[in-house]
Amino acid sequence: MNIYGCIITILFLPLHLLGQYACPPCNMDCDTLTFAAAGLCPHCNMRLIPEAPKVSTDESVFRQISTDSVEQSIMRSVSYLSDVYGPRLIGTPQYYESVRWIKAQLEEWGIPNVTLQSFDNNHVGWAIEAFSMELSEPNYTPLMAYPLAFSTSTDGIQEGAPILINSFAEIYQLEEDLNGKVVLVKGYYYPVSNVEHQMSRRLDEMTLTRATANPDPNDLIIGYHSRRSTVDVFGMRARIKKERAAFFDFCKQQGVIAVVEPSNFPYGILHADGNRTVPSFVKKEDPKPLASFVLSNEHFGRIIRLMELGIQPKIKLNLKTKFFEDPKYNVNLIAEIEGSDENLKEELVLIGAHLDNWHAGAGAVDNASNCAVMMEAFRMINELEVKPKRTIRLILWGGEEQVFAGSKRYVSELVGDFESGETKKEQEKISAYLNLDNGAGMIRGVYLNGNEDVAAHFSEYLEPFDLSQTLTIQNANQTDHELFDYFNVPAFQFIQDPLDYRSAIHHTNMDVYEYVPPKDQEHNAKLIAYLTYKIAQESFQLPRKKFNSPNPSRSGNTTFRLAGYPDARQVYLVGDFNNWNMFGTPLYQTEDGWECKIELPKGRYVYKYIIDGYWTADPNTDENDLLKDGKGHGGLTPIMVR
Repeated sequence: MNIYGCIITILFLPLHLLGQYACPPCNMDCDTLTFAAAGLCPHCNMRLIPEAPKVSTDESVFRQISTDSVEQSIMRSVSYLSDVYGPRLIGTPQYYESVRWIKAQLEEWGIPNVTLQSFDNNHVGWAIEAFSMELSEPNYTPLMAYPLAFSTSTDGIQEGAPILINSFAEIYQLEEDLNGKVVLVKGYYYPVSNVEHQMSRRLDEMTLTRATANPDPNDLIIGYHSRRSTVDVFGMRARIKKERAAFFDFCKQQGVIAVVEPSNFPYGILHADGNRTVPSFVKKEDPKPLASFVLSNEHFGRIIRLMELGIQPKIKLNLKTKFFEDPKYNVNLIAEIEGSDENLKEELVLIGAHLDNWHAGAGAVDNASNCAVMMEAFRMINELEVKPKRTIRLILWGGEEQVFAGSKRYVSELVGDFESGETKKEQEKISAYLNLDNGAGMIRGVYLNGNEDVAAHFSEYLEPFDLSQTLTIQNANQTDHELFDYFNVPAFQFIQDPLDYRSAIHHTNMDVYEYVPPKDQEHNAKLIAYLTYKIAQESFQLPRKKFNSPNPSRSGNTTFRLAGYPDARQVYLVGDFNNWNMFGTPLYQTEDGWECKIELPKGRYVYKYIIDGYWTADPNTDENDLLKDGKGHGGLTPIMVR
């Protein structure tokens, strides 16, 4: 059976089953079935009742929704979001107007419950009003460059000689005069000819098979994000931001005109996110950084070579920027399809994607494509006459690029407190959160984020989709679902064909409509719609991970104690017993260290700690006694539970 036939069979009644009798509500799939004669339901053995629920019988309508209109509808949304509203940087009118357009579009589709949720009154927006950069000596050359977000304006057209440093820290050791100079930071530069670049690819079956067999959630068979806990990301970004602010302040004091960094992409592609590795200076109280730019690797290399030849180049540049401080621009969009089952309608299935993007491109791939997919999936579900039992909520986030500003506010208000680790009422009501943020490639499966028990359910749900049966225990980090996972909500990111997302598109000027493949988006919308509906129809919530709660365990047969570390913010226990989950088993602080208790079956285990984001061997274990597990984990302490 093809995919469309399967979807139709499951969601809509075959004509021969239509009649005057129906199964009473029993939280099984037969709730939606109707029969031509009285008797017992063959699925649950309950007595049929004469009042049949309304069920759509028009298969042609669903075929049209599933085939003819999906691709066109999605790509129209992508075009509006990327071509009309363009860069949707946090706190800008462009971002806010794109949210308003989506709200109007959803309401036009007949979705009544669409609201905007403010996530922060303190984030500022930023936009470019005018910009140019050129090499004026030894000869005129327009330079391939782009301003970095939240840079301040230059005082009109400026011209200065470049001075080269290898890293930001090096500037404090320079003895020469920096006044009127353009500082070039070499850190990311590499000769393009030294690297072979495969610009676009799909996942092959061998790789997907390896990912399926992977026993370690933190072993990156596919994907590209390293293992870092949410708490660590917050802390790391704050430290880098402080260091970079000091650098900019020093440059201003020394009279530096501008700071220029090379793009770490080949072929003239400009990788321009914030002031690079910083979550940008986006709050009202933040210092406004010096004018900063990213320069193509090729032009950056040319300037270096001129300087090595003893020829003094000069750079002429101009930048005019504008800041926005209207709090109304910082909003998430939330839409709901209310559940139909009186016992289950208070429970939620969440789907979402982030709407904001960096400014160099139009944000078509990252992440208008996935917003459009989620919008379309939501529309398809809403048009079904067989309404889902649970409430389905669509959330499009703002500020994901600024360390999940929008989703952090939502989770903090409704799901759990990041400071105390205490959960809130919505945490128990969410059956699943499905997030889409891996480029515009076709969905090939799901990252299970260490949740072994959900695999069987997803395997069943995805069976109709021949190309989407890959389930890997692997974690997928650094996007909005991670905050839900922190509070042990079943939260998942999708495996997608990488295409050219990491090689050319991610946070670059190439993030435009032309790199969004329409057929992939059509496939993704149908899969998300079907998967979401199936989860919403279940009589049970999806299972949650073992040993994954932000509240430290204080009971169990096995005690773990870590002496010292009084200034640590967060300590986690990781081992083979909790699938090496980075924030699955927190410790609580005591007078002389950290401690937790967990219940472990008899057997042999190995473990280590994560202290403020750093993987640390148990200091009580002699170095000669530390083990390796053959899966990339070293410095392990063995224990035996008898």
